[in-house]
Amino acid sequence: MMLLLLSILALCNISLARAFGNLSPTNRINHHLDRSSFVHLSRTRLYSSPHSANPTISNEIEQLMSKHDPILLFASRLLPYQTAVDASALYAWCRRLDEITDDPSANVHSIQQQLIDWEDRFNKLCTGQPVDEMDDALYQCLQRNSNSLNERPFQDMIVGMKSDAVPTIRTISSMEELEEYAYQVAGTVGLMLLPLLNADVEKARQPAIALGKAIQLINILRDASPDAALGRIYLPQDMLELEGVSNDDVLKLQVSDGYCRVVEKVTDRARELLREAEVGKSTLPGVGGLFVQIIVELYRDYLDQLQVMEYDNLNIKGERVKISTVQKVVAVGRALFTTVAGK
Repeated sequence: MMLLLLSILALCNISLARAFGNLSPTNRINHHLDRSSFVHLSRTRLYSSPHSANPTISNEIEQLMSKHDPILLFASRLLPYQTAVDASALYAWCRRLDEITDDPSANVHSIQQQLIDWEDRFNKLCTGQPVDEMDDALYQCLQRNSNSLNERPFQDMIVGMKSDAVPTIRTISSMEELEEYAYQVAGTVGLMLLPLLNADVEKARQPAIALGKAIQLINILRDASPDAALGRIYLPQDMLELEGVSNDDVLKLQVSDGYCRVVEKVTDRARELLREAEVGKSTLPGVGGLFVQIIVELYRDYLDQLQVMEYDNLNIKGERVKISTVQKVVAVGRALFTTVAGK
């Protein structure tokens, strides 16, 4: 999600015809530490921070982007300089957290311990004791945006990531729990990005959370088949049980009318959240409204595709629900028209 949001933020800035100036090169990076070194480092020493008065995008973050998300490395060059520095710091923190939770070679207990270590590391960072260059970049970002960005979204994201590190099948009990999880792993990203958009954080907070939650719900709906292969069932258990759908049915990719009705209900909730975010786009200054509208249009197309598929997101056998490049271009066009028309 971080990759999507920052890339669109950068692309929106193109419309300002370089009004913000140039910047040097900078999703959820080939930095020189391998995983074992990274974990060892987080436990053993602190980084000697220069706390530069003229912050730049660190070489480690550039390498991290180059390895994992080269499109974001390109997109970052289109952002205002200070925005790019802060965005890259947020990106690096979220990316490295993702690397912990999504490591296919690690067992659950190892992931759980690494998440505890990561939380301790973040707490040190917040007290001015960053472990390395990338942590220092986030520390400086928090210092520069101290009036509008605090530690809470980062702490909430860690809680969400911890909830995925379970030794058994990952399940969600209810729609309320699903929305809380969606906030933790995606709504938090919206809160992190608000200062970069120069938004009134209090007014924009709920629309930003709604957008993040909507994106995560839609990601869950489009990734149901690959998630099942990983032993993850994010559709609410109470809704599945009401429709007579068992976890075994989902893990075996067995689709029923009841299962599709649950997908439809979650789809409807995602549409409501997209609408809430769309209505709240007026709280964002400058191109922020366009930024939101592009995301809304793109993700609505995924929901429309699910509807065309009659809400069967399992019979694609390990694949995720997709929309075409043409659909994406048309969605961006709709967003531009809607924004220019003032709708």
